[in-house]
Amino acid sequence: MYFSSFVTTLQHTGKVTMRLLQQTDMPTICDWLKQPYAHFWGMQQQTEQQITKVYQAIIDTPHHQAYVIEQNNNLLALVELYSPEHESLMKAAYEVEPNDVGMHILLAPNTAPKRHFSFEMMQCVLQSIFAQNSAARVVVEPDIANSKIHTLNKRLGFVHTQQIQLGEKAAYLGFCNKAAFDRHSQLFTDSLAPLQTDYVIQPHWQWANRHLQAKALTELVHERLLAAETTKRGFKVNVEGGYFIFNGRAMALNHIDIDEPSLCFYNLNEELQPLDVLHFFSMQGPALGLTGKRLATYLEELNATLASACFKRENNTLTAAQLANLGLQKIEAAMSEGHPAFVANNGRIGFSKADFLRYAPEVGKPFKVLWLAAHKAVCDFAHSEYFADYPSHISDELDLTTRDAFNKALKAQNLNPGDYLLIPAHPWQYQHKLSVVFANELANQRLVYLGEGDDLYQAQQSIRTLYNCSHPHKPYLKVALSILNMGFMRGLSRAYMAVTPAINDWVFEKVSQDQQLAGANFTALREYATLGYAHHTFEQHALGDTPYRKMFACLWRENPNHNLNSDEQLTTMAALLHLDNNGQSLVGEWIAQSGLSTQQWLHEYFNAYLIPLVHCFYAHKLVFMPHGENLILKLKNSVPVGAYMKDIGEEVALLNSTEVLPAGVERIHVSMPKELELLSIFTDVFDCFFRYLVAILVREERITEHDFWQCVTQSVKAYQHANPALNERFKEYDFFSDEFAHSCLNRLQLGNNEQMVDLTDPAGSLQFAGNLNNPVSAKLYG
Repeated sequence: MYFSSFVTTLQHTGKVTMRLLQQTDMPTICDWLKQPYAHFWGMQQQTEQQITKVYQAIIDTPHHQAYVIEQNNNLLALVELYSPEHESLMKAAYEVEPNDVGMHILLAPNTAPKRHFSFEMMQCVLQSIFAQNSAARVVVEPDIANSKIHTLNKRLGFVHTQQIQLGEKAAYLGFCNKAAFDRHSQLFTDSLAPLQTDYVIQPHWQWANRHLQAKALTELVHERLLAAETTKRGFKVNVEGGYFIFNGRAMALNHIDIDEPSLCFYNLNEELQPLDVLHFFSMQGPALGLTGKRLATYLEELNATLASACFKRENNTLTAAQLANLGLQKIEAAMSEGHPAFVANNGRIGFSKADFLRYAPEVGKPFKVLWLAAHKAVCDFAHSEYFADYPSHISDELDLTTRDAFNKALKAQNLNPGDYLLIPAHPWQYQHKLSVVFANELANQRLVYLGEGDDLYQAQQSIRTLYNCSHPHKPYLKVALSILNMGFMRGLSRAYMAVTPAINDWVFEKVSQDQQLAGANFTALREYATLGYAHHTFEQHALGDTPYRKMFACLWRENPNHNLNSDEQLTTMAALLHLDNNGQSLVGEWIAQSGLSTQQWLHEYFNAYLIPLVHCFYAHKLVFMPHGENLILKLKNSVPVGAYMKDIGEEVALLNSTEVLPAGVERIHVSMPKELELLSIFTDVFDCFFRYLVAILVREERITEHDFWQCVTQSVKAYQHANPALNERFKEYDFFSDEFAHSCLNRLQLGNNEQMVDLTDPAGSLQFAGNLNNPVSAKLYG
């Protein structure tokens, strides 16, 4: 456990040496220990001779050792390492493990403050311990009143689990292993990584304009808002003020895969003009039904989408080959497209540039959430019957030192902590909404601001769902974020939160007990705990169901890391549509790495994703919202072997079913015209995902369009053949019909970009544009 010296180079401090304490160090060490800041060491009244005697005894003890950290003959810190197994007080306080290593550290007086000095001194000590024994568990027992060291410990990866009594000292007991330390060290390093903030520059803007203009033409032609004709010069689309000419490939589902470099715009005088997607929508807006405020709002969303594209172009430079072997969060932050069907898909109205750089998913910068105390009279906690109650849940979420600090803050205001529930909030939400709209709640102490938590979170593509980077085994956290993004104010309904755990329990049981789904490793990630705040001013019936009712609620969702083997990888399914800055696809890289043919790889993917969705529909009348951001794929050797479905509470539906559901769960009953039921596959899977995936694979010459859809057909027919008990359902809902209704997403956003769908009647909100030919029609594949 002990060593004579250890040398390391720290990011800011530079090269340092940790060596055994020597007699010549004692005058300096004694001076430190007598300083006011060292009062927790209890040696301020001792003489230099007494202190020297204490440390000589430590040096002479085989299970205890003293060190200093030095740089250029200057002492930076005093360190003690000891074996808790040989300390009677520690053995009496907790169950000691064989690899436990206790540590104490005292820093040099802060006469010339250095950036990140205390963090890096602790980093040096932990590096030295794990260099000797990678299986070590480092133990700390800081004084209960030493809040600064509590905070520092947590930044390094320590978790404080209990209070203990060591003689006259009341202390917290904390632990840290190498994995936690390495993770927190990497978070520290990543937080200091430079970020290019001047990203809206002409080359990026021109690229983003061309890309978004091509996407707009593809989607507006697809939704039959514009018409494309074939000419000798290529495809031609007439618009207000001129026409576009481009090369491309006409594909199934009324899709044109546009060759972006070929895209040109000519005015009515046949003059070539620079591409300007904002000008295009300004001119075309009235013909699309966009005028006045809605047009202005849409143009703002387009500007934000273009700026986001510029940021990604400047900062997200990983190639597909580099990205293919990275972890879930690196892939998540690198995603470049957003929702593939919506043109204005990164609006985020309400975010400033500073907010974007702090909280946008593509920036990938972890941040801390804020915590408030909500009085139980106005805040509800709901949880799954399979998970712990509120006290156990919150003890898992917050370090003991933090919970105690929050309780202390409440008591300081003469409030009883037992009357309150601790609830997290997005920092933006508190600054822009809660501190203003909930001012009366704060003034009357129904709501009490407490401050930052300890853990660092990374925003996911859905922007209000957060991943715990500090402790990846912890659940996802989803919070209200009242920005306008892609047709919705992104709040969370307290009423929905009240029944979300029950809905998730019901869906989880249905999915987990189905052998077909279990065999495909298809799992529903449960949203198992929720909190919702009732602001009674805005709960009044006269106000209706406004965004003000959705400003303060949260949920916790299971983390798929629990079920991951060391040879497996997780990725957002959106990654299958990702192209790097060179235009190379990530899906192509995974196919190449797998050693399988494209057809073989697709069959595995369809068995993990498509077939479970098809089975849920036919066997259970159960449908999800299975777009790329809502689903996590499990890969093994770059091949899909399982899938995790997210967003159960808000998105799941039981179609035209007579099944009796538990109280609260009946919310998922949805009635709709029978002929629209299969749109849950045809629209959500075929039109909103496979349409883009097949275009990428054909463009890269990995498969023909015919063979892609033939793979789909073969997979579904094999499933149907293996499930004869469902033959009546297969006949009733013909998967291989000639056509299906063309449900249009951009028409929804263009029609109402603040509330594009009535969530209580989603089917009634749909916008249609005729029918689409079914790419797996029996006429095509028999």
